[in-house]
Amino acid sequence: MKTLKFLTAASLVASFAYAADAAAPAEVTKAAEPAEAPATEKAAPADTSKKAEPTVYDVCMDSLNALEAKIPANAWNTKLTLLEAKAKASDIQNELKKNPKANVKAMGDNCLLYAEIIKTEIEIQEHRTHISENWEKRNATNRSIETIQEQIANARSGKVSNLAADLEAEKQRLAQTKDAMKEQEAKLQAEMQQNRDKFLAEAAEREAALKAASEREADLQKQLEAERLALEAEKKALAEERAKAEARQKEAMNKLNELQSKLIQVSQDARGIILSMSDILFDVDKATLKQDLKTSLAKVAGILTVYQQFNVSIEGNTDNTGSAEHNMKLSQQRADNVMNFLVEQGIDASRLTAKGLGMTMPIADNSTKEGRQKNRRVDLVIQDKVLQESAEPEKAPEQK
Repeated sequence: MKTLKFLTAASLVASFAYAADAAAPAEVTKAAEPAEAPATEKAAPADTSKKAEPTVYDVCMDSLNALEAKIPANAWNTKLTLLEAKAKASDIQNELKKNPKANVKAMGDNCLLYAEIIKTEIEIQEHRTHISENWEKRNATNRSIETIQEQIANARSGKVSNLAADLEAEKQRLAQTKDAMKEQEAKLQAEMQQNRDKFLAEAAEREAALKAASEREADLQKQLEAERLALEAEKKALAEERAKAEARQKEAMNKLNELQSKLIQVSQDARGIILSMSDILFDVDKATLKQDLKTSLAKVAGILTVYQQFNVSIEGNTDNTGSAEHNMKLSQQRADNVMNFLVEQGIDASRLTAKGLGMTMPIADNSTKEGRQKNRRVDLVIQDKVLQESAEPEKAPEQK
């Protein structure tokens, strides 16, 4: 009767051991699956109000805060990784405080890599916890088996040998299971370390690239600032030169106004100071300068000698009497003679240009005697070099 009781107890213990082995994987699988939302939970109503778009820092901190609640109490390495990730998030926040428009995408990607590492470590720690629980169950089973073995050995000597052999085989099987679990844990640990090293290497590479980009951007900003300052200095210098040139031209205009007469008209337009000399100062249909013109030109030369910054464009013009070819030749000769006289008075030829325009640039109606007389002229266009260089090219007015 005692033998039967011992055999029944041994059978129950062995059944419990097999049931524990079969239930453990199911528990691990069940623990790995995410919890389903309650069926009675209703979907939250859609928020129609416009929300501000989250920053890279907000996205990073939301991911880390969501994972922090899932970290097991004994996962110290994972907690250290979380602290590193939050330090990286603080770097993003500091960068955005310095420059709200800074490009922190690479830093955000780096933070999300940390989030992936933390998620992986949480899953591995949960798996290790399940393995540890299975070990405890198997250790309890082993202790029960050893107790039963001792009781059977004391109660029986013959038939007990077969039961002891079965129990020994079960013990060996459990030992093999432990070895397999240890091997699996070592494999998971190695894989976790490999992934961690990979993620950290990628994060370091991205951080280095971001630093290099920031340095390039800072250098470019310095270069642009230096160019801006140089341009402002150049503009200021040009403005000062232009103001001086305008003052010189105004002063010269006052002196040239003293030459104003019926034969010489002094005016000013966008091209500069205009001295318009009547063809009465030339012999009829000739380019020879009369004495009155020479006297006036000598005074002009004296003023040009004082104002070395002035250039002079000498333009010969005629009315429409005679052929265009003859008028063009005559106007060019008169312009050349005026320029040669100014050179004789000591004016550098490089400051002078002479051009015959013939009948192409009338200023009055050629159908009247008065109009033709006004069109027969030689114009001296006097302008400061600074104003001449800064002025935009102007189109010649159309012939009337």
